[in-house]
Amino acid sequence: MKQQSIFNYIENEIDLPKNFYKNNLLFFEEKTDDNGNKYIDKSMKNRLGFLPSSIWKPDKNITKILKEQINDTAQVRKTLNGNRSDRRNGVNGGKCSVFNPHLAQMILSAYAPLNSKIYDPFGGGGTRGYIATKMGYDYTGVELREEEYNRVVKQMEQWNIKFNFILADSMRYLPNKKYDFIFTCPPYYDLELYSDLENDLSNAKSYNNYLVMLKKVLDNCYKLLKENTFAVFVVGNFRNKKGELEHLNGDLIKLAKEVGFKLWDELIWEGASNVALTRCGKFEKNRKSVRMHEYIIILKRGKDNE
Repeated sequence: MKQQSIFNYIENEIDLPKNFYKNNLLFFEEKTDDNGNKYIDKSMKNRLGFLPSSIWKPDKNITKILKEQINDTAQVRKTLNGNRSDRRNGVNGGKCSVFNPHLAQMILSAYAPLNSKIYDPFGGGGTRGYIATKMGYDYTGVELREEEYNRVVKQMEQWNIKFNFILADSMRYLPNKKYDFIFTCPPYYDLELYSDLENDLSNAKSYNNYLVMLKKVLDNCYKLLKENTFAVFVVGNFRNKKGELEHLNGDLIKLAKEVGFKLWDELIWEGASNVALTRCGKFEKNRKSVRMHEYIIILKRGKDNE
């Protein structure tokens, strides 16, 4: 059978809601029961496409097809520390990690208001921009690296879609407009080194310096958000070069509160490949668990007088 777009309902191939590519929060599907009576299915699973528990697990089949369509895989781009012998935490053999496209759809379906203007301060890769645009949102991504900026612009031509993509430093870039939703995934410090640029968070001189830079981005995000709206950051804790665990999850929450955000929710998403489990054999030697999850941090900007 000829492969169809994942953004169309594929009968008997993949069990996707018919409105998969749209914001599902206000969607009620008409169904017919065994007696031929029509009714409206208002279940949360039908409206979102999944049940909103505190642990999310994107569908592997949907993820695979979306990655093939987007053509942004770990094989496309390499980090500058790709030759590091210890491959700390087993990260992709030095290749760039790729944002899970089905996770992007899940987050947008659950948290982004209809017709949202979305801001992404770390827009490299293009996956979030692609999914958001396909779902009908007005997405703006910011990217620091000119090479990556040019790559995503070229990808947009191949995708035959267009979204706002700006070559700028998100620590300093502050457009004169407000957004309805912020959605991003920052670098996990130097776990993947993306450039030698001084203002690249992955190239910070120390983890403390990285947090100072991250706080500037968070402060700008707070200023760019409308009142009573959400910002979603996907982050993961990681081990530093000494093997100690850095609690990026907690540090980001602390910084976000300092600039004015309220912590609204914290979700776990299980997204690591089962290949990671091959490292379990080292546990007796180092007593380090194999990390199979990351975090989805839901931040809210309340009213200014709260």
